[in-house]
Amino acid sequence: MTGWQVVPHPTSLAAAGLLAPIRSPALATSAAYGNATAARAQGSLVVVLGIVFAALFVVGLLVVGSLYRDKADRLLADRIERYGPRQAPATADGDGKAADGAVGWVTKLLRSSNTERGLANRLDLAGIGRKPAEWVLLGCCASVALAAVLTLLLGNALVGILVGALAGWLLMRLTVSARIRRRRAAFSEQLPDVLQLIASSLQSGFSLPQALDAVVRDDTQPAAGEFSRALAETRIGAELEDALNRAAERMDSIDLRWTVMAIRIQRAVGGNLAEVLRNVVGTMRERAYLRRQVRALSAEGRMSAYVIVALPLVIGSWLFFRDPEYMRPLYTTPVGVIMLAGAGVLVVLGSLWMRALIKVGV
Repeated sequence: MTGWQVVPHPTSLAAAGLLAPIRSPALATSAAYGNATAARAQGSLVVVLGIVFAALFVVGLLVVGSLYRDKADRLLADRIERYGPRQAPATADGDGKAADGAVGWVTKLLRSSNTERGLANRLDLAGIGRKPAEWVLLGCCASVALAAVLTLLLGNALVGILVGALAGWLLMRLTVSARIRRRRAAFSEQLPDVLQLIASSLQSGFSLPQALDAVVRDDTQPAAGEFSRALAETRIGAELEDALNRAAERMDSIDLRWTVMAIRIQRAVGGNLAEVLRNVVGTMRERAYLRRQVRALSAEGRMSAYVIVALPLVIGSWLFFRDPEYMRPLYTTPVGVIMLAGAGVLVVLGSLWMRALIKVGV
């Protein structure tokens, strides 16, 4: 019995950590080849998507460029028509047909979804001299460019396309909203001077339509454009007070609504309209002075709100570009996506809350 020896099984030695697991060279080579193939496939996908996005972007630029050329040709033709016979402007066959086809297709799409009228009204309020279809094409070009950039940066086509499309849509919508707010603010600032000019014209013996026509000839935009629209409505049979009230609704101007109410009362009971308008102008200027004072006093709170809202966005962007591998689980794992969505919701709620705190009505 002394000649027998107990030899441990290799599996038990590997389990005890005394024997390293033996890997087949063929399996290691196959795994390395599979990883290399997957990396090459992912790189090829990114390259192909980049080429596709670049091609779409170039096509969009050609279409938009032809739209700008068509608009310039129309303006030049309108000027030439004053001095010669009416002739249709000549357009390039390729770009003109491409632009007309794209605009026509987008126009049909907007009309089928009943969104053309609403977008046209918003563009009119913003003072943008573009057709709704042309504006949508510009937004599509911006979305394609953003989607291409995000796809190349993130390496994920689905996330890049979704985020790029959403960012492009938000960019165009926020641009229109910002221009509407800016135009309305400019109208509110110009209204006291406009009413002062109307009061001076009335005191000089002009009628109210003639005084409004003097404002239009002064050509101070956007006030001149809105009052020109009101006068145009009166020429086709509308009441002057109703036309001015519609202008007040378009510009969301409470002061102009009160002015229209004063004009209605003056026409009903009589009185000195020039003196009434001067009193209204004095009240409006005092309110504007108080509004500027409140804005100056709340500047520190507004700056704090801007910094607090922008801080997580700036830090997140810096970490993403500085260490992408560290930030990758935030948008590639379910937990990370939930955390990212929750952070976005909290940032939006916090910004709305701070806006309500620092906003003082005058």
